[in-house]
Amino acid sequence: MKQVYHLLGIALLGAIALTSCEEDKIVNENTGGGNEADKNLTDYTFTASIKQAEPPVRANMQNGVYAWNKGDAVTLWNRNLGAGYNFTVTSAQPGKDAEFAGKAAIENGYKLIAVFPQKEAKVFNDLTTFSMPDTYVQTGETAELAATTYMVATGEVVDNKIPALTFSPLTALLQFGLKNTSDRELKILSVTLESDDEVFPSELRIDENGVVQSVSGTRNKLTLDMGGQALAQNATLNGYMNILPTTYGDIRLMKATTGLNLTVRVVNGEMEQDIILLKTVQVQELKDKVGIDMDASANQFAAGKLYKMDFDVDYRFKIPEEGYMIDDDGNVHIYNKKGLLGWNEIANQYRLATITLEKEYIDEPDGDGRKVIDMENELWKPIAAFGGVFEGNGVIICNLNIEKKGFIDANTGTIRNLTLENVNFANDITDGAGALAATSSTSVIQNCTVKNLTANVKQTVVFGGLVGRNSEGKIDGCKLLSGTITIDLSGKAGNSNYGGLVGEHFNGTALIVNSYVGADVTIKHPTNAVGASCVGGLVGWNNSGKIKGCYSLAALEINCSAQTGGLVGANSNGTVLACYAAGGISGRVVNNTGGLIAQNTINNLDAVVTSCYTTTRITATNATGNKLGAFIGSNTAGTNQCYFVDDVVTNGVGNGSASGIAKVDTDQLKGKKRQMNLAIEAKDPEFGFNFKVNDAPSTNLLQPLILQNAVKEPGFGGSDFGDGGDI
Repeated sequence: MKQVYHLLGIALLGAIALTSCEEDKIVNENTGGGNEADKNLTDYTFTASIKQAEPPVRANMQNGVYAWNKGDAVTLWNRNLGAGYNFTVTSAQPGKDAEFAGKAAIENGYKLIAVFPQKEAKVFNDLTTFSMPDTYVQTGETAELAATTYMVATGEVVDNKIPALTFSPLTALLQFGLKNTSDRELKILSVTLESDDEVFPSELRIDENGVVQSVSGTRNKLTLDMGGQALAQNATLNGYMNILPTTYGDIRLMKATTGLNLTVRVVNGEMEQDIILLKTVQVQELKDKVGIDMDASANQFAAGKLYKMDFDVDYRFKIPEEGYMIDDDGNVHIYNKKGLLGWNEIANQYRLATITLEKEYIDEPDGDGRKVIDMENELWKPIAAFGGVFEGNGVIICNLNIEKKGFIDANTGTIRNLTLENVNFANDITDGAGALAATSSTSVIQNCTVKNLTANVKQTVVFGGLVGRNSEGKIDGCKLLSGTITIDLSGKAGNSNYGGLVGEHFNGTALIVNSYVGADVTIKHPTNAVGASCVGGLVGWNNSGKIKGCYSLAALEINCSAQTGGLVGANSNGTVLACYAAGGISGRVVNNTGGLIAQNTINNLDAVVTSCYTTTRITATNATGNKLGAFIGSNTAGTNQCYFVDDVVTNGVGNGSASGIAKVDTDQLKGKKRQMNLAIEAKDPEFGFNFKVNDAPSTNLLQPLILQNAVKEPGFGGSDFGDGGDI
């Protein structure tokens, strides 16, 4: 019978455990100096191996297997006595078991647990608790990692000998292979691994059998301090980081969809710079990104496994494989077709973000400076809703095959500096649509262009070459350069609105300014609806909106009862200022038809047509009643300083008031510039455009006056101008 003392704690200092005549009592608390645990220490040796994983995980592996290092030390804990003893390597060969030597007090049947590295533990909980830092340090090209390569082994004393022990790792090893593919030497300051959730434990506890019982102190970021080690061009530097596992038992800290970021911080010349190696890559996608099969460890970093990730490090930006990147502020940067399609998939999550087409990285296929994303007629499903900023940067999206609605369905944000070229609607249009947006409200569309549009409208819906319906939004500096819009209603019931640029322009705060429809645009309306459409070269129906400094050169081919205007179909309580139409209207006149506006009505005295002209060539036939006017088909609203040039249709208004509208020839119209500009200034002193005489022989016949950034006209009176007559 042996008597074993067990220190239970400070409160029971000096208490003695009961003796047992049948077996040794296993204890885990150290009895302190001077007790039986420190007596009768004897020299012992034992051999130790490391449980080999595939691949091995310890940084100092050799020939593909773990290797013990000279100087390695472990703590051997006698569970029966609650005492720890330090053992140190006496011999170690690469790939071989090592021999450890030290002093201990043991007897047959004693239970042993050994931990690496050596720990000066006073109590068992200290021995079996392992902590990791927030920042790891690697000072050399190959890290030893002895301080964080945690291992455990268990055994039982037989024949008064310490048995051979096999150590099992408690940590996972991450190896980052960094190859400098840039054009100069870099200095590696740090590598940071970050998750979108707290998945990296800072503490791990094992039980007396060496089994992990818990992890705690989870965090979302780990950093490896590389100390500014030099990395020559085309050279490779490996960074190592042991981490506590994200799994034990049935616990899984990471999800398959957990996102990981990896960033290396470098010194590039005199400048510190972050290079993003992984950006929000889901764990389940690491196989595709870096070759790690995370399925093998249930999408976790598991103890005893090596996770080797190789990266090219280049201070120069590299386009992500996805073709787009989401920055730290949640904004999306697009670099190619794949990236544009990728944004489409995530747009609902980033509907308020800034979306940027990164012009510097986008292809220039023809060497003419045009940056083009070729969609190759791949079907484009519209962005359902967008309220952020879309910065096109002058990039052209070409061969856009739109399923329905438009590039965007509902826009409440800002879209600017974008060109859509070779735009086709894949299906007949049976719902409100526009090449850029079906609807745009409380929004800004600026410097956007549509070129070579093909659209076939088969229902009484709102359609515009750029935007279907603009409500309380601003359209500035936009244009439809070319294309064909065919409105084939074939007896469908209802009224609707169709415009070269905008179908319906609605509400008093809605503004179209400095925008136009080009001469290569044709709007065809061959069949009638049971109702009257409003068709305009620029806008179908201007419903209380403002149109300023705009024009249309479109050809309108109408063979139905549409209200047709060279610029606007119907202007209801709307303002039209400093605009003109110089296209053509052909076909049958059944409803109101005018060179500038088909029908002009007013309830708001401020809503007038001011300083506008038309040279629209009207070759319509079958005019009935008083529906046709060279300037306005039917007019019940105010007009001021308005003119028309037409020797075929000589009446300015078909029906209603013609006050403020005069017939002129081309030269006479040029002479009216001054009065028109003064009327513009009187109507809207802050408006930034007015007219100048067009001196270009190729266009000045149909466009005698063209728009310019406003040049103030001299006032009336004074010594220079006498009574202020025409200049």
